[in-house]
Amino acid sequence: MATHQRVLVVDDEASMREILEIVLTKDGYEIACASNVEKALELLEKESFDLVLTDLRMGSDRQAGMSLLSWLNEYAPMTPSIMMTAYGSVETAIEAMKRGATDYILKPFKNEEIRILVR
Repeated sequence: MATHQRVLVVDDEASMREILEIVLTKDGYEIACASNVEKALELLEKESFDLVLTDLRMGSDRQAGMSLLSWLNEYAPMTPSIMMTAYGSVETAIEAMKRGATDYILKPFKNEEIRILVR
């Protein structure tokens, strides 16, 4: 079980942020949430995280998560990241990995699946 590891959840869907916060908090993680890339960057510039979970599409930006991965790859390359998306494809997964994602998960996922990835 994790203790005091910090996870940043970036997703424009409030329900997804809430579910992830509940599930991961029960596992002992400290969770911070952002509803878009701009808010995520504000947090990342002030604080450090042990993992970033980011959605691919946020609002009208179909590549928001990719932008965040690029930023992480440049400014926080040691911070692992997991891309979440309901619009998965092999190409998207490959692009996410090229931009530094540690893993990739398709929505909807089971709580146990995300718990295993985060561990």
